[in-house]
Amino acid sequence: MDNTANGRRRRVGPRRVRVLRRARRRARFRESLVELGPKSRQVTLSDGRQLGFDDFGHPEGTPVLFFHGFGSSRVVRHPDDDIAEELGARIIAVDRPGIGLSTRQPGRRVTDFPRDIAELLEILEIERCGVVAWSGGGPYALACAWQMPERFSVVGLISAPAPLSGVPGSAGYTWPRHRAMSRTADHAPWIIKLAMWQWSRQQKSDPRKQLDEAISGMAEADREILGDPALRAVMIANAAEMYRQGTGGVSDEAICLARPFGFPIGGITVPVRIWHGAQDTVVPVGMGKYLARHIPDAIATFFPHEGHHFVYERWREILGVLVTEARGRAGQGREAKARAARRPHAQDSSQRERSAGTRS
Repeated sequence: MDNTANGRRRRVGPRRVRVLRRARRRARFRESLVELGPKSRQVTLSDGRQLGFDDFGHPEGTPVLFFHGFGSSRVVRHPDDDIAEELGARIIAVDRPGIGLSTRQPGRRVTDFPRDIAELLEILEIERCGVVAWSGGGPYALACAWQMPERFSVVGLISAPAPLSGVPGSAGYTWPRHRAMSRTADHAPWIIKLAMWQWSRQQKSDPRKQLDEAISGMAEADREILGDPALRAVMIANAAEMYRQGTGGVSDEAICLARPFGFPIGGITVPVRIWHGAQDTVVPVGMGKYLARHIPDAIATFFPHEGHHFVYERWREILGVLVTEARGRAGQGREAKARAARRPHAQDSSQRERSAGTRS
């Protein structure tokens, strides 16, 4: 590739070509970014689908993606967004396909989501970030770390599930309802779709009643947490938002999570931090222990008296840990890049010296 300036032709090297192409691609991506409100955004992906997210916290802070759980949306996060700003974090809470602000992607699998995230990071010009996932968002966070380890400094898993099938020993930490769901996803997915449709009708008809019924079957710690009026408001708003695109996206989620993840969790090289409650009645603590045993660089914290929703009480603590680790690894990454950038110059210098000595 040649550029002409002041009558001279200057050859542009392959690296410069890649930089220019990437800049043009980012410019096209940025044109697709639409602001829907003070925090809500939507981008058009390369296949034409829309990906929705909320962007809040410190605008120049350490970027951390937030992945919501199953039967949720980006709005299910902690209601106090100021915590992120106080900790110097920029949170990007993403809706998965078919949920909230994101267009449905029929037939998707867990391993499809990292491609959406890769495009989003390009659009937002984020080279490396942390990711924190609650409950059913966990498999997607691990998929991103497995496919793009260079883009993620740390993964946080809060009450996250292990594979329901396809791995040795899964029967030891799953409950009968999990195993039934896995078999149904493989042999009769239409049953899951019907169940999600019925669930959506109940949620829409009387969300407060459905919330009360769900809470009644939870651990005592969860019942106390969700008795907070502010958190009840979050849950009711979430029930409406997750069906914004219809019921298809929630059905897709259920089928995705019931099937094998599609990658070996033992192959994840990004550091993973796990938090799980021993009294969890939604995702059994055995799943958290399985992840802790099989992910190479995993550090787990198990709370003996917590259930599934302790994230609302421990959000500041958890986010603080992840932001600190992400910053530390970002600094290490910059130092490594600086060393790599200096190394070719040193080699070139020594080669020039040897060439000069040969000529003399």
